[in-house]
Amino acid sequence: MRGMEGKLTSPTVLREVLSRHGVRLRPELGQHFLADGNILERIVELTEAGGDETAVEVGAGAGTLTVALAPRVRELVAVEVDRRLISVLEETTAAHPNVRVLPGDFRGFPLSSLGERILLVGNLPYGITSDVLVKLIREREAVERAVVMVQREVGEKLVAPPGPEASRLGVHLRAYFDAEVVRKVPRTVFFPPPAVDSALIRLRKLPVPHVTAPEPAFERALSLIFSGRRKTLRRALLGQLSAAEADRILAEARLDGRVRGEALPLEAVDRLAHTLDPGGTR
Repeated sequence: MRGMEGKLTSPTVLREVLSRHGVRLRPELGQHFLADGNILERIVELTEAGGDETAVEVGAGAGTLTVALAPRVRELVAVEVDRRLISVLEETTAAHPNVRVLPGDFRGFPLSSLGERILLVGNLPYGITSDVLVKLIREREAVERAVVMVQREVGEKLVAPPGPEASRLGVHLRAYFDAEVVRKVPRTVFFPPPAVDSALIRLRKLPVPHVTAPEPAFERALSLIFSGRRKTLRRALLGQLSAAEADRILAEARLDGRVRGEALPLEAVDRLAHTLDPGGTR
């Protein structure tokens, strides 16, 4: 189907296309398609796509974002786990030979197999948001930047400063990426509307990470810190270490065991990680 740019933001058109392919949306897969041309235009603008790059879309759905972004990139890999939507995508993207429709679960594809310096985009299904972002962190060598839609509460926690609103995923992400909430998105702009509002997040990989500890040690430190949200740092460490070991680590990392773990700035988490892995390279 040619000339789909903009039309797929119409609930009427979306309903007709899906009906023609015999597709009924499955809420358990987080299938809520963007139906607002202004926000779609803003997403494309935020990608800063320059033409000579590969974009990977997580959960391409019916192709709303796909057909809007395709003219801006050299190649667009549209990943979709629901095989019923593959024929829909093949129809809606037919006018864009640079689009490669890839059936399957995004979490199962190594990012390095999809391209280099990838631009990652997508309206992330809420149920797999954490999995996608952790994958992005761990396979960041293949990624340049990302623009993704997430649940509003999740987005706010991703960028929250140290304190009661901080999240393990947010601290993990900001160790390697600059993260910002660029727009809050009401549930009413989706078809069908989800139960909660969303947020548009822009991520840029840092030239140099904010942490220097080896990744396993840094992730272990995060696990310890966030194992008990309302516990002091010392009590959290005592969940996995002896009192003597916990006190030694706190002293070497120059940390006050009376503070709560979520209140630690990144540099303090990095010091804790180095102390947990004294053989690591600084």
